[in-house]
Amino acid sequence: MKIKFHTLGCRLNFFETDGMYSVLKDKGFTLASSEENAQYIVVNTCTVTNKADVKNRNIIRNAIRSNPGAKVFVTGCYAETDKEVLQNIPGVYGVFGNTEKSSLPYQILADWEGKSYSEPQKLDRFSYSDVLPEGHTRAYLKIQDGCNRKCSYCKIPAARGLGVSRNYGDILDQVKYLQDNGVGEIQLTGVNLGWYRLENGEKGFLNLLEDILKVLEYSRIRLSSIEPPDVGSGLLDLMSHPRFCKFLHVPIQSGSRKILKEMRRTYHPDAFRTRIELAKSKLPNLFLGTDVIVGFPSETEVEFSETKQLLIELGFAKLHVFPYSVRKGTTAEVLGDPIPGDEKKRRVLDLMALSSILHQSYAKTAIGKTFEAILENDGRLVTDNYLKGHLPQSFPIDTLQNGQFVDVRCEEYFPAKDKEGEFLFTFAR
Repeated sequence: MKIKFHTLGCRLNFFETDGMYSVLKDKGFTLASSEENAQYIVVNTCTVTNKADVKNRNIIRNAIRSNPGAKVFVTGCYAETDKEVLQNIPGVYGVFGNTEKSSLPYQILADWEGKSYSEPQKLDRFSYSDVLPEGHTRAYLKIQDGCNRKCSYCKIPAARGLGVSRNYGDILDQVKYLQDNGVGEIQLTGVNLGWYRLENGEKGFLNLLEDILKVLEYSRIRLSSIEPPDVGSGLLDLMSHPRFCKFLHVPIQSGSRKILKEMRRTYHPDAFRTRIELAKSKLPNLFLGTDVIVGFPSETEVEFSETKQLLIELGFAKLHVFPYSVRKGTTAEVLGDPIPGDEKKRRVLDLMALSSILHQSYAKTAIGKTFEAILENDGRLVTDNYLKGHLPQSFPIDTLQNGQFVDVRCEEYFPAKDKEGEFLFTFAR
């Protein structure tokens, strides 16, 4: 039985896709190649922006058109917030929100076997056990879901619900399982990682990290994203551990005090600067990424310039830039969308070009240095501080195995327009 998955958006969705497929794979399902027709198709959606919603609908319609007769299921954040819209698309067989996602593979199995669906166990948002990566080398591990923040522009709390945490012991068991199965890198994912709570309701993220590091012997861990208030000495001290990737993605969204207040973010630019500078002082070679929203309704050229200047001063290595879009049901919806699309596009392109320059600047500091890298399925190598590249073409890459660690030296950097460039690596001697 052939199945196709289309996964959009965050690493959380990729983890959950791996989890759904692991259930079906055990029952004899295999992934359809791009040339093969599938009997079942699952589209795991994102709804972070209006552009994401359009992309969701296009992929769904293309899946229906190019796979006549297939049963198309839609799940994920867009399925949670706009279920009726998706149910009205001719050819969509079923729509499952995030709260129902873990039951979807069992629904598919029941349909395939011609049986009525019966829930095999009590399923929740963490019912994805023993999930190995499918089609990628590094594994995602979901430890948290939902968000209690009330950012004025964000629809994700409506899509993911309030914050919930995975069982502490179960997470440690999964780390051991992944390591025992030779997974080199484990990326911790969640909507708001630093919010992680123990069963008694107390904060437990740092406790969890400390215990994960005690387990690790071969694998390394990487954080997907962390909110600014969670970047402090406790986290940074743990990140000095040799199995902790020297990588932080800390969303800033804006460098303007006024805009941050209107976004209902819980920090101001000076506080953000203090935390980032502390991180850079404690962790040499730290790779810093961030998210930026441009074109918020009240953002003038002055506020945009404040954001750009702060990004330059803090020396981020990679920027994810999004044009603001009005999201239904958010508190910022009443502000409308007064900034013209062409102006938002200009600001996006401006920061994308800056991202390329910043990455090149960071890359220059890595030339001649040695880092631990893992071999990806596509033959590229990714270092612990998120530098990407390849070995010389003359090197017989088939002598290495996917997921294998090697120590590499950064020899040469090749910049790319409006995106990060890549390195030529050699083996460290």
